[in-house]
Amino acid sequence: MDTPPNDDLEASHFDTTISLKNLNWPVVGAILLIHLGACLAPFYFSWEGLICLVLLYCFTGCIGITLCYHRMVTHRGFRLNPVAKWIAHLAGALALQGKPLYWAMSHRVHHARSDQPGDPHSPRDGKWWAHLLWLIPNRGTQSYQVLAAKYIPDLIQDRCCVFFDKTYLFWTILLGAALFGFGGLTCFLWGFCLRVTLVWHMTWLINSATHIWGYRNYPTTDQSRNLWWVAWITFGEGWHNNHHAQPAAAYHGHRWWEIDATGWVISTCRILKLATKLKRPNHHRNKKKGLKGNFSPSHGTSSKGLTSPMGTSVHQSAKIH
Repeated sequence: MDTPPNDDLEASHFDTTISLKNLNWPVVGAILLIHLGACLAPFYFSWEGLICLVLLYCFTGCIGITLCYHRMVTHRGFRLNPVAKWIAHLAGALALQGKPLYWAMSHRVHHARSDQPGDPHSPRDGKWWAHLLWLIPNRGTQSYQVLAAKYIPDLIQDRCCVFFDKTYLFWTILLGAALFGFGGLTCFLWGFCLRVTLVWHMTWLINSATHIWGYRNYPTTDQSRNLWWVAWITFGEGWHNNHHAQPAAAYHGHRWWEIDATGWVISTCRILKLATKLKRPNHHRNKKKGLKGNFSPSHGTSSKGLTSPMGTSVHQSAKIH
């Protein structure tokens, strides 16, 4: 990857250097302990534990991460009514993938700098960096505040986002205690440790695998790909080239056979009048490519004139509430 300029805040904040001095040890410890619990889960099998895993995998993976954190909060592909919005945010917090504001900020940076210097998790910095290692360095608080003001000015004024940002760990501790109280160690290992691990890797595969393998419907300026098997286990997120071509679209499956389970949930919410202001993909045909997308820029070296993941300029996004 190209060497970033010295004044590049995105590249500085998401520096790819790893050493013992700059590791975020609480994050490293949590990842190791939860993976250890996931490895122990098969030795403590129960049907109650398996049911907890399946239900919470769908709730936190589909509703929490793909629908809430990703398509609604980060890309503003649709809106939910207040009750559904708070439930979706709860699901996102229980996925244990970080606070909603930082999650959204880093993902908007990813779209602004996709596979370029400053991308938080590009495979060009290494497959394992993109999949996992980008999470463990200790990032600066001051640089985060500057990036938050630049990339998520709309979200730092969102009462729901701010509430779950401040109470993020409380909900995880509460769920862990509830699972242990309900079904003992087996439900904790299956419904918490193994489920969190699976949802983690579900998301991490989007950052790594879908920028390495697969096919492309759109000639985007990054290396995003559509990967069918990732789409199947991530509720439709694996149609990643489609998403990078039209990031604000609420639906990621752009061909009839590109199954998008999260899109089905969003459609159900629309029918039930829980979701409004859906942004749909552009399905116009193109003789050479088969599909025609809204080819907004996916990376750049400054915010001037840059199209954000919300479909507006970065400067305009501050005016959206």
